[in-house]
Amino acid sequence: MVQLDGCSKKDNLTGAVDHLWNGPSADSSQLQRDLAAYGMDESMLPAHFRQPRHYEIWPEHEAVVQLFVRCSTQWRSSANGLIGLDYGVVLALMDLYAVEERTTVLEDLQIMEAHALELMDRRARREEAKARAAGGRR
Repeated sequence: MVQLDGCSKKDNLTGAVDHLWNGPSADSSQLQRDLAAYGMDESMLPAHFRQPRHYEIWPEHEAVVQLFVRCSTQWRSSANGLIGLDYGVVLALMDLYAVEERTTVLEDLQIMEAHALELMDRRARREEAKARAAGGRR
C-alpha cells in the first residue's frame, strides 16, 4: 500500500473514492514512454496525475470509507441526475453499525459524496460527448 507524501485529509478521502470508482491505476508504461520522449518522468507531474496503484486508508478514515461503501446503492436522483446520498439511510446505517464520532464521519462522508458526484458528472459528460460524436458520423 502506498500513500502520497503530504496527503491531506481531503486528498485521502477523495483518493479513496477515486480508487473505489476506478480501481488501481492502470499500467503507466505508455505514460512513462511519452514523458521520456520529452525528457520528463512521473515525478514532474502534478500529484493528482501520480495516483498510487494501491491506496491506503488512514485508520481514522476507516469508518467513513466503510459507510461510503455500504451506502453505494443509496443515491438520490432527480430529473437532472444524481443529487446525493439518501441521508435517512446514511443515519440508519450509522445507527446499525454503531458509528462513533457521527458528526465527523458525516462531514467526511460529504467530502467523499461531493467527489463521487463530480466523478459521475464527468463520466456522464464524456458519455454524452461520445454519443454526440458518434451521432455525427453516419
